[in-house]
Amino acid sequence: MSMRISDLARLQEIDLALDARRASLEDAEARLGESEDVAAKKAAVAERTAVLRSAEGTQKDIELEAETLKGKIGPAETKLYSGSIKNPKELADLQADIDQLKRQLAAVEDRELEAIAAVEAAEAELRSARAELDALEAAWREEQAEMKERIARVSLEVVDYDEKRHERAADIDADMLKRYDRIRFTHQGRGVAKLDRNLCTGCRISLPVNMVNKARTGNALVQCPNCERILYS
Repeated sequence: MSMRISDLARLQEIDLALDARRASLEDAEARLGESEDVAAKKAAVAERTAVLRSAEGTQKDIELEAETLKGKIGPAETKLYSGSIKNPKELADLQADIDQLKRQLAAVEDRELEAIAAVEAAEAELRSARAELDALEAAWREEQAEMKERIARVSLEVVDYDEKRHERAADIDADMLKRYDRIRFTHQGRGVAKLDRNLCTGCRISLPVNMVNKARTGNALVQCPNCERILYS
C-alpha cells in the first residue's frame, strides 16, 4: 500500500467532488413533489371560490326578496287604481301598504347593489388567485422536470466518482486511510491540508520548520497540531 501523502490529496479531490454531487442529489430529491407555495395557493383558490359561492348565494337571496316585494306591489297598485275600492279609508290604508312595500324594496335594492359589488370583488380575487396558481404550477412543473433530469445525471456522476474513490482508496495504506477518513468526517470533508510555505491552509497557523520539512518529504504522515489535518506540499 502507498504511503504517499499526495495520494490522499488526490483522494480528497475525488471525495469533495463526490460529496458535492451527493448533496446535489439529496437536494434535488427533496424538491420533488408538490411545493408548499403551490399547496398554499391551491388553498387560497379554494377559499376564494367558497367566498364567491357565498356572495352569489347572498345575491340570489336578495334578488328573490326583491322579486317577492315587486310581486306584492304590482297587484296592490292595480287594485288601488282599478276603482274597485270606494272607501277612502281603505284606499288610504292600501296606499300606505304600497308605500311601505316600496320603502322595503328600495332598501332591498340597495343591498342588491352591495351584493353585486361583493360578487364582482370575489370574482376578481378568484381570477387573481387562479392566475397566480397557474404561474406557480407552471414554474413547479418546469422545476420538477429539471430536478428529474438532475437526479438522473447526478446519480450517474455519483456512481462514477464512487468507483474512482474505491480505486484510489485501494492503493492507500489502510491505517492512513482510516485516519484520513476520521479527520475528514469531523472537518467538513477535508482530511488533508496543503502547506503554504510554513502555513497550514486548513487553519492558517504557522508550523515549526522541522514539521514543515518532514511534511514536504511526501511520505511521512504529519498532522497539523491545531486542526489535525494531514499535511502535504
